[in-house]
Amino acid sequence: MHATAEPVTLTVQEIVDITGYRRAAYQLARLKEMNIPAQRRPDNTVMVLRVYVTTRPTPAAAPEQPEPKLRLIRK
Repeated sequence: MHATAEPVTLTVQEIVDITGYRRAAYQLARLKEMNIPAQRRPDNTVMVLRVYVTTRPTPAAAPEQPEPKLRLIRK
């Protein structure tokens, strides 16, 4: 049985499928909105490690949400 290993990074088409954009700047902005780490390569393409898309983050890895500061209003 031979297992074929997936590439370490997403393909250009996979990034387009995830973001809906072909331009690197728009892809990076959309990936940032989705909290997926990405970098721009020297050839102006976007690089996303496959592990960031295929694994489920643990609750400890999620950024901490600040509690809202509420003030009591007295009349």
